[in-house]
Amino acid sequence: MPSTDAPETPPDGESFGTRLANGWERAMDDLPLAVVPLVSSLLAADNIRRVRAAEGVNFGITFPFPPALTDLWTFVNVPSGGPGVHVSPGLAFLPVRILVEAVLVAGLLGSVGALLRTGRYDFADAARRYFAPMLGYVALVHLVTLSTVVFTVVSPLLLVFLLPVLLVLKYLFYATAYLVVVADESLGDALARSYRWATAGGPYFSYAAGFLLFAALLSVVTSAVVVNLGVLGVVVGAVATAPVALALTFATTEFVADLDARERGESGGFGGDDGGVGGGGRGGHDRFEPADEFDTATDRFDPTDDDPASDDLTDDLTGDGPDDEPPGDFWDRRKEGEAEGDDRRSSDEWTNADDPRTPDDTEDEGGR
Repeated sequence: MPSTDAPETPPDGESFGTRLANGWERAMDDLPLAVVPLVSSLLAADNIRRVRAAEGVNFGITFPFPPALTDLWTFVNVPSGGPGVHVSPGLAFLPVRILVEAVLVAGLLGSVGALLRTGRYDFADAARRYFAPMLGYVALVHLVTLSTVVFTVVSPLLLVFLLPVLLVLKYLFYATAYLVVVADESLGDALARSYRWATAGGPYFSYAAGFLLFAALLSVVTSAVVVNLGVLGVVVGAVATAPVALALTFATTEFVADLDARERGESGGFGGDDGGVGGGGRGGHDRFEPADEFDTATDRFDPTDDDPASDDLTDDLTGDGPDDEPPGDFWDRRKEGEAEGDDRRSSDEWTNADDPRTPDDTEDEGGR
């Protein structure tokens, strides 16, 4: 049964930088999957509209935790469009957006999980398999965001309180979508487990902090380029950040898999120290098995090896030596010898019993 607490130390001592480097290598090996964050970036019509409407020179920074689908907008501080609360004209298309996003998330995370597990993937199959739980998760995220907007419309002062709440919620549940894939859990179980890890801190917090710091630094440059160049900036930014987004997806998926394996008492996740699930991870090593000790002991005392002393012992026991008699003759003659010895001892004992005198007494009698 899995432990109720998150591991106190990182699963394999890897820093966020190391995981990101490994994720980048995997992303370069499977670059076609970068099309997913690219498409996601270009489908964000509301963000593109706000970038086009921005005036003057804009700079910004954002502090994101790992999302289910990392793309260009993870690294861009989109202009708000002036003071007050603005309702997107594309709100009517929100159900369609949720459906499309669920397909992209299910296909991408399912494919990444399959790659880490087996080295192969089928995007369409992954999208079908994980669509239902990802649809629920994506819809839940948009529902919380929409509720925040509604409360802000009622009282703009609530924005000061609601923004930190949103940030905390993103931290508490950022592992949910990844757990659905790597642990094959239901949406409810994944939410509960992500919350438990988040409240325990440890590696869950460390990874989130590393992700946030990296994304914040990248967003300083990305926000300036995208917002100030308008549509051209969006296109350039979407293409440039797609491989980075894919690398972060690999890194986060592998991290959650390692954390899951550590909690379950297993030796590694998809890419842990001993090769991950199915032996497909990097940096694998051979584990010591109890059977190895017994195998070694068997070899050490096996009389069939090439040790000459062992050969002599075997020959003595089996009678297969070159100068020895057959086993039957050997044991028969030994029994005969033992019987003759017993007869001699019995004869001597009876003789001594009939004549209790010592040899010295016999000599003295003969002299007299």
